[in-house]
Order: sequence, then C-alpha cells, then structure tokens
Amino acid sequence: MQTIKPFLFSIGAVFVFFTAVEVGLRLSGFEPVIHFKTHSIPAWMEELDPVVLDKYKRFVAGLGFVNEDVYAYEPDLRYGYRLKPNLFLTVRNYSSALMIDKLPAWTIRSDAQGFRAPSQEPVATEPSARTVHVLGDSSSFGWGVNYEKTYSSVLVGKLNADSSSTRYKLRNLSLPGFSSFQGNLLWEDFATVKNGDWVILSFGWNDSTPSLETDSQKYKSRTSLLGSINWNLRHFSLYRWMRTWSLPESTIVKKKDIGVRVPTTQYRENIEALVAKIRQKGAKPLWVSVCNFNDHQSTAKKIAENMKTPFFDFPSSLKPFIPTVPERFPKRFVTYFEAYGEGMKTNPMLLFLFPDRCHPNEIGHELMAEVLFEAIEGEAL
Repeated sequence: MQTIKPFLFSIGAVFVFFTAVEVGLRLSGFEPVIHFKTHSIPAWMEELDPVVLDKYKRFVAGLGFVNEDVYAYEPDLRYGYRLKPNLFLTVRNYSSALMIDKLPAWTIRSDAQGFRAPSQEPVATEPSARTVHVLGDSSSFGWGVNYEKTYSSVLVGKLNADSSSTRYKLRNLSLPGFSSFQGNLLWEDFATVKNGDWVILSFGWNDSTPSLETDSQKYKSRTSLLGSINWNLRHFSLYRWMRTWSLPESTIVKKKDIGVRVPTTQYRENIEALVAKIRQKGAKPLWVSVCNFNDHQSTAKKIAENMKTPFFDFPSSLKPFIPTVPERFPKRFVTYFEAYGEGMKTNPMLLFLFPDRCHPNEIGHELMAEVLFEAIEGEAL
C-alpha cells in the first residue's frame, strides 16, 4: 500500500489537472484555430475532406485573409459540421479582397437548433399555418445577404400578402457546403412536414466537389463505434488546443484517387428518396437549381422530369430580367455597380450574382422569389 498510494495520488493529480484545464477552456469560450502561414483557420475545418481543405488553404493564401463567415460553424459528429446554435455574427467580407469595403455587411443569426433565423424574433403564426421548408446549400441559406432578403423569405412574404385565408411560415434548413447526402440526414432528424406544405430542394455544387472519400464513406467511418470514440476524444478542448500549434502537412493526393463527394448515382438516389418522403407526408416538392453544373445538373433535371417535380434553373431563368434591373432596383443596382464597376458591363450576370457566379445577391434573391411565386401561387392558395 505504501507503494500504491503515491502512484494513485499521482494518477489522480494528473487527472484533476487535465480536467481543470478542460473545464477552464470550455468555460472561457475557447475556440481553436489552426495556424497556416500568417492566417488562423477555424479548427472545425479539419472535418473537411483533405482535398477540400487543401483547396481552401490555397484560396486563403491567394485571398490574403480568412473570410469571417467560416467562424459561424462548429464540428458535429453526425454531419461533420453545423452552424453554431444561438449565434449572431456580422460578416464584413464576401470572400473577395476587392469587395471588403464595397459591399454592405450581412448578418447570420441562428436558432437553438443551429439553423438560420430572422434578424429579429419572428412574429408568432397560427398552428394551422402551412410551411415552406427549404433544404439546400449556401445559395438557399442566403450566403451574402440578410435572412429577410433570401428568396425563401421573400417568397413567403409574397404568399402571405396574396392570400386572405392560407398563411405560410418559413423553415430554412439549408446549410453552406451541405450535399444531398447531408440533406437526407437533416430530413431524418428535423422533418416536421405536414399535408399542404411546400419543400424546396437545392443541392448540386457540393455534391460534385472533388474529394478522397464520398460523404457516405466519411459518415460511416465517423459514426462507427471506433470512429465515434475517436471523434469524441479528438474533440476535447485540450486536445483541440494542442492541435492548433501547427497545421497538419498537406495530404499527398494522386489524381486517380480523387472522386467526388456524392457520385451521380448516389445523388440520384438521395434526391429521389427526398422527393418520395416529401410526397408521403402530403407535401409538394419543388426543385431549385442555382449552382449546379454538368452531370449533376442534368441528373437533377432528369429526376424532376421523371418524378414530375417543378424545376427552376437559376440563374439562367433570370437573364430576361437583365434590362429591367436598373429601373426596378435603382438603389441596389447602384450599390453593386459601385462595387463591380465596368465588370458589370462585361458580365451582366453580376446584376444578380456575386462575383463567384454561384450565390445570388439581393436582386437575385428578389427575382428568384418572383419567379417561384408566379409559378406556384395558384397551387399555394
């Protein structure tokens, strides 16, 4: 016992010390970062596929700064990462060094479940109100614009203004960077769809992103018994703090090993499953294609045709509005013209898209809501 007691005391002291450090880090609101050159990248981004993370590192190196909106997320065992709950973040950049001081700041506010919420507390609606659900990526999330300016929020406003009896509310489950695979997971966890609701689906760009593993493979690895134990151990605050001392070396990747996050076969299965589940609930599915190209775009369109689902291809369907934008949206037109200058003349799509040509700006969201409203108002009332 004289030999065992000091040993047990030492073990207990070490345990108490590390527990105290862990508790202290959590109570302090510690948020780990990874140092890359002169930049600090949020540590949750290690959850991304190595190919995706390396691409982002190159993006930051060329950009000269880390875009502020990436601090809105945290790691998550089931989804890889999620929007932080009860968040209010003002974002002052648009992933472009040229746009930092030329475009207005935008805000991200989230609810207790970690989904985007209005800037102000929403007005209570009657329980019988129907819901417009949105399940998509950053374009439907409303990257770059305030919640009230997103196409889904504007659409709900138009529906309520046009109807004297049927009332609608919005539930936006979209998250930047999410694929159709993660969309199915969200459906399983948060679907509260009822008869008469509308469900807008919008996935594609992230599904076709190059990666070493598919989203399905990463999910199975992460949520297996050993994978979940390893994940939880790695996400102790003390361990995460120690990991911030240096960024892991880039993974050596051979081109033959690179695939996409969601192959088109799985993409088709994911979308068809979502449409079928929506209809089982008595709700109406609707497909919005914003940033989706090549095989995934054609696959989505084919699914919509086969399953008789309304399909809207943005931003190509907004091209007819180009001549009318300056007159209809004079203040916002001036804001974007001052930001883009002559670039808007050579690329008129900048009238309703941010420079990445994927994310709609306020004008783009307004026009999208208008097109959707005109298409569904007869069925919605």
